[in-house]
Amino acid sequence: MVVLCYHSVHPSKEFASATPDLFASQMAWLTTHCHLIPFSEVLQYATTALPDDEPVVAVTFDDGYADNYDFAFPLLTAHGVPATFFLTIGLIEEEVEVVERFRALRRASYEDVRPLTWSQVLHMREAGMEFGTHTWSHPNLALLDDDAARAELARSKEVLERHLGESVTVCAYPFGKPKRHFTARTIKSVAATGYNYAAAVTFRGVRLDDEPPAIPRFFSTWDSLDQLRAKVLGRLDLIGAWQERAPMWLAHIVSPEDFGFQNR
Repeated sequence: MVVLCYHSVHPSKEFASATPDLFASQMAWLTTHCHLIPFSEVLQYATTALPDDEPVVAVTFDDGYADNYDFAFPLLTAHGVPATFFLTIGLIEEEVEVVERFRALRRASYEDVRPLTWSQVLHMREAGMEFGTHTWSHPNLALLDDDAARAELARSKEVLERHLGESVTVCAYPFGKPKRHFTARTIKSVAATGYNYAAAVTFRGVRLDDEPPAIPRFFSTWDSLDQLRAKVLGRLDLIGAWQERAPMWLAHIVSPEDFGFQNR
């Protein structure tokens, strides 16, 4: 069981997770070799044996860039992939401070970080895509006090639910690393604001003992099909296990990219 985390699909952006051609080849491989599910069903499938031990994969996107609609969405629908999109709601609302924060984080122009519109979100939802939140302004939640963290989680949930007209039960932590970007206190805030599942970023697949508010994901950044296959088949899980157990200073210095498993 593996959850993949993308951000941008675009022909030329510096921070894109894949070009449309690469993304298309990845989705073709996944639909041929795996069982694809939305993020909210990950733990349901963690204990389910599929015929021929078919790998189970969830495809997710963070932030909410317009290129998700322009380039990723047509390819997802063409391949029948039920992806989950975690939206930074302040970005979707085009709050000036949040837009400028993303420009600084990505060292990019407004056009590069231009967000999805609500009409696009609704179109994608009607087509079967799943939506959750990525907070309001994309802070490091571990650095916030309890009230501020809950405000980030609750405000984004309330606005997304109002637009979708349905309950929102999934979220993703900004940046996503355990202990560095969310803590046990953050997890309590997630539960207190009504989320059932939360996505982290840990360089391994999902295990039976993983908790609903800390489901691991692999970043997918310019993965070749060989790299994608290695992630899906669990060949890189030892790196993620090492990262979780290593002292924070060492886990911070040594990243999965240092092992050569991503090529950009």
